[in-house]
Amino acid sequence: LIIDLEKESFSYREDNNLRTQYLGGVALNTHLLYQDTQRTINPFDSENHLFISCGALAGTTIPTASRCESTALSPTGYFGTSNSGGGIGAAIKFCGIDSIWVKGKSTRPLYLLIDEKGVHFKDARDVWGKDTFQTVDTLKAREGEKAEIASIGPAGEKGVRFASIQNGYYHSFGRTGLGAVMGSKLLKAICFRGNAEIAVNDKKRLMKVTKKLRDRIMASDSFGYTRRYGSMVVSDVYNNLGILPGLNYRKGSFENWEETRGRKSFEEHFKVKDFACSSCPIGCLHWSKVTSGPFAGLETHGLEVTYVLEMGARLSLAEVPEIFHCVELCNRFGMDVISTSAVVAFIIELCEKGMIKQSEIGFEPRFGDFQSISRLISMVGKREGIGELFGEGIRSAKKQFIGSEPFACEIKGVEMPVRDPRGRFDTWMLGYLINTRGGDHLRIRTPVDDLRDFARGYDYEPLSLSPEELERVDMPQSVKESVLNIPSKKTYIPAMAKYSEELMVLLNSMGLCIRPPVLRTIGPSLMAEAFNALYDCDVDENSLLTVAERVVTLQHLLNQERGQNVHDYCFPERFYTEKVEYIGGTREPLDRQNVEGMIRKYFQLRGWDNEGVVKPETLERLDIKPWMTK
Repeated sequence: LIIDLEKESFSYREDNNLRTQYLGGVALNTHLLYQDTQRTINPFDSENHLFISCGALAGTTIPTASRCESTALSPTGYFGTSNSGGGIGAAIKFCGIDSIWVKGKSTRPLYLLIDEKGVHFKDARDVWGKDTFQTVDTLKAREGEKAEIASIGPAGEKGVRFASIQNGYYHSFGRTGLGAVMGSKLLKAICFRGNAEIAVNDKKRLMKVTKKLRDRIMASDSFGYTRRYGSMVVSDVYNNLGILPGLNYRKGSFENWEETRGRKSFEEHFKVKDFACSSCPIGCLHWSKVTSGPFAGLETHGLEVTYVLEMGARLSLAEVPEIFHCVELCNRFGMDVISTSAVVAFIIELCEKGMIKQSEIGFEPRFGDFQSISRLISMVGKREGIGELFGEGIRSAKKQFIGSEPFACEIKGVEMPVRDPRGRFDTWMLGYLINTRGGDHLRIRTPVDDLRDFARGYDYEPLSLSPEELERVDMPQSVKESVLNIPSKKTYIPAMAKYSEELMVLLNSMGLCIRPPVLRTIGPSLMAEAFNALYDCDVDENSLLTVAERVVTLQHLLNQERGQNVHDYCFPERFYTEKVEYIGGTREPLDRQNVEGMIRKYFQLRGWDNEGVVKPETLERLDIKPWMTK
């Protein structure tokens, strides 16, 4: 579905070849963005297209097939993309479409109502300026309670460079600032209200695959504790390992963590019930209520571990209700929780070091101080006072403060999240540097992650899965042989990073979740089975991995064509020069030479040279024609 905001018109385009070449979700978005976005534009130009594509399996009975991907040229200047769950992926499919391509810029604030018959362009002036909760309330009252709504808040309207697109009240397309892109188009919201049926090629075959995948997910060793605790299952583990981003990555763990921000404390004092995204058997989401204190009566979604690691550790808020409130502020303003926390932490450390005077803010911000932290969040969300500068993000703001670069925690313009690489250098940490959307933790996730502590190495990490657990991991045998040293119980980090990146592309293209019970059991061969049953295709695990490799390379090429180079693949200086304390002792700084060596080995495995330039033979093998030669 192609939507022209300037002309307030729409049309449809169908290309059946794209189904097997680019699947759906992030893969399809990458192809469209790479092919049709000018390289020299500003991210806020009207020529920056916004693509929203549901996963290829979304809306079906396949377990966890509910997710959706939004993609555009990011306000960072590089490839921008974000994934969200809830009901929006299925809602797009029920409108009889796979993908939405939003072109141009409106001449007035608009919202779109999309159903199986087309697009209705509606005036949004009465909701422009409202927060996302108010917007969803208003539009549901107007368009129906069953409408699925993606909207932006004041942060997106005002061009905060890490603004999110909120999916309903609590889900979001959080990272890379796509809410600001939507705001630059004067597009306040998109409502989906379709009732089309999804065509299934072979219903019996799909039902059989559905049961197979469901059984595998529920048999996973990680199913029970993920169902009970959700993402909070790792909260206490991360504290014990000393990998928290405490006080802007200056404190790896907290003595009273389990009593105040741990998983059992949360479960005992705040959790009311669990719930799930559509078609999900795990049900890892929580609904919580505060029963006492200043926030008594507050009900909300959470606690997610990202919230507690960012607000609870990075900003040192010890009270869960305060974390709830700050996260809700982010959701209402429409801002990425991770980037917002990072920006606030950066402001506080600048103040501590005397680089910003209290008079410039109007109050003294401090770690652990709810009042000052919540005020800073609001200032950034409204771009008021000092929030005007820091709404540009850390990469831009640090240029105004000489000497701040070592503790400006961003990579490629995206603020770093949740884990300290000095506490644990592994596949996930290498992923912070190499993934194509910037300093992020969700685009390279190993299916054989080991949560025990281990001595730092740069080439290998431990492999602790039992033979039975490893058998349940749906990974091509050739990959197991080249990446896993099973007799020595080791994983080769650069090779696992490459495979994990491709696995995440496939999950985000199929519309599947990445929680451990899925990540550890559903891989390329099972995704191929489900895809073939739905679409009457004949893909296999190898052809899917080739699609994923092509997609990663296209994203990388786009970034290079926008000026990114090998020097951008670097942690902030703090991680190479400063030790960090944790309850088990001290973590030493990273060795820059070893980190750079792992990056070069990853480049080599990808078929790129030491500078990250894609070799001609790799382009030929993946059938990629560089954009500049078109």
